[in-house]
Amino acid sequence: MQGNHTRNFLRLLAGLAVTLLAACAGPGGSYGPGAGVFDTVIVDAGHGGHDTGARAVSGQREKYLALDTSRKLAAILRSKGLRVIETRTADTFIPLSRRAEIANRTGGAIFVSIHYNWTRRTAARGLEVYYYSPRSRRLAANIQSQIRRAYPTENRGIKTARFYVLRNNKRPAVLCELGFLSNPADNRYAQNPTYRKRLAERIADGILAERAGAAP
Repeated sequence: MQGNHTRNFLRLLAGLAVTLLAACAGPGGSYGPGAGVFDTVIVDAGHGGHDTGARAVSGQREKYLALDTSRKLAAILRSKGLRVIETRTADTFIPLSRRAEIANRTGGAIFVSIHYNWTRRTAARGLEVYYYSPRSRRLAANIQSQIRRAYPTENRGIKTARFYVLRNNKRPAVLCELGFLSNPADNRYAQNPTYRKRLAERIADGILAERAGAAP
């Protein structure tokens, strides 16, 4: 009798181990389980109002470019049947805490923040996506694998960062840096609405790949 109890207990432990291993592997392989099921995307246009963001070599500042790209992204996602919440739809200042709050109170959502980059080193260029929570890593990778195809610039990969809207976010969250406005070549692309639309399309492709559980 004691032997039967022992065998049953061992079989139970084996079953639990298989279940845990499958959960850890997830559909994203080494990228982890990813964002999971979601039907809402919080599209966050960086900066706004008195917070103008990065200054461009020439042309519009970051706040305008981020808003235009975000509006394009929102329209594409809605056309694909996703619910979209935009943190701002005009040139208004939205505190970082408010941006995170919008995501945290929305179930079944992911958070995608749109930015353009700047540095004193004008030779620096390229596209990169930041994340904070490990469960956001695959989302970042899926988006990065798509936006690198938008135009010929450096692929700077995915990176972790403690940006406020990432570390204070209860949802899978990423922040996209879509080129350096301080670099003449990147800035020419960023100032072109055709390329901003292309970037929005590629970001949308990455989001849809994540929703499908794709491993980048």
